[in-house]
Amino acid sequence: MRITVTQNANASPDTESSGLVWRTKESSRHLLMATVYSLGIVAATGLVLALPLKNEHLTLLVLAAHLTSGFLTLVFFVPFLFTHLKDGRESFLNLFLPWRLLHRIYRNETLYHRLLGYLLMWCLWLLLASGLIIAAPAVAYLCGHPMTLLPYGGHTLLLWAHRGVTLLLLLFLILHFPKKALS
Repeated sequence: MRITVTQNANASPDTESSGLVWRTKESSRHLLMATVYSLGIVAATGLVLALPLKNEHLTLLVLAAHLTSGFLTLVFFVPFLFTHLKDGRESFLNLFLPWRLLHRIYRNETLYHRLLGYLLMWCLWLLLASGLIIAAPAVAYLCGHPMTLLPYGGHTLLLWAHRGVTLLLLLFLILHFPKKALS
């Protein structure tokens, strides 16, 4: 039995030498598009959930689609984040402490774009975390183990925060995209 390995034409020399041939611009682009599409489904189903729906079955169907596409967003976003950071060319310390870039932002357009990306990433993490906390009691109830994570009324406040972070995410998403992609 013979196994052959083909070289990827889009792989850069530093990814080939480190054995990370799958980390290419093409794979990053595909993960980005999958993340954006799943975010679009999340946004559309979230808007439908904000409407006063009279049909309980339709509400449950839209809620299931919202939760599933939110989970898919998480599944696609994590590998995209690591491929987008380009194998150590970006400091992981800046990922957790993005305000370190603020003192140099007025001189460099790239740093401004990078800081917007970090803000976008943190908004997406907050959005996914708040969505999981909001959904946890319902999922636990459907699994036969009713529980709650927050005190009475806390889920309502968290839902309002979830919606507010959604608006911030959309703003940072629009600002983070390259200007040539929007025109």
